[in-house]
Amino acid sequence: MTFMKKNVNLFLLFVVMIMVISLTGLTTYYHRNYQNLSSGYEGKLNEINDLLDDLNQERERLNETSLELNIREERETELSDQYVQVKQDVEDLQKSLDDTKKELDSTKNSLADTNAKLASAETTVATQVATIGELKKQISELEDDKDSLKDDIDDLCDHIASLGGSHGECD
Repeated sequence: MTFMKKNVNLFLLFVVMIMVISLTGLTTYYHRNYQNLSSGYEGKLNEINDLLDDLNQERERLNETSLELNIREERETELSDQYVQVKQDVEDLQKSLDDTKKELDSTKNSLADTNAKLASAETTVATQVATIGELKKQISELEDDKDSLKDDIDDLCDHIASLGGSHGECD
């Protein structure tokens, strides 16, 4: 029995040693695996944080781009409205200009007619003034002739009166 006891104790000692060695090996193995997993986890966590930072930056750029796009759309809408208004104003002004041109043409035609009438009237007036001048000259000559004839009548009446006669015109 002592041999068995001794063998059992040695066997137990051997089993305990194997267990201690196995436990030490497993502990070392799991410790290294844990360190590898832990460092891999930290690396992946750092990559995830970097990706999150990049994602946040891209979101900010996307928000800025979206804001710029909205501003551009608003400006485009405003410019489109302004363009429509300016186009309408141009059309209104063009219509007004066309109406004014028509009125100007009508006024020019009226002015040309009035100028023609004025020229005709001026010609008529000049002709009549010349005629009046000639008629005044004739009247003046006729008055001179009349005065001369009156003088002749007076002379004749004086001559008739000196002869002792009378005449109806001499009274």
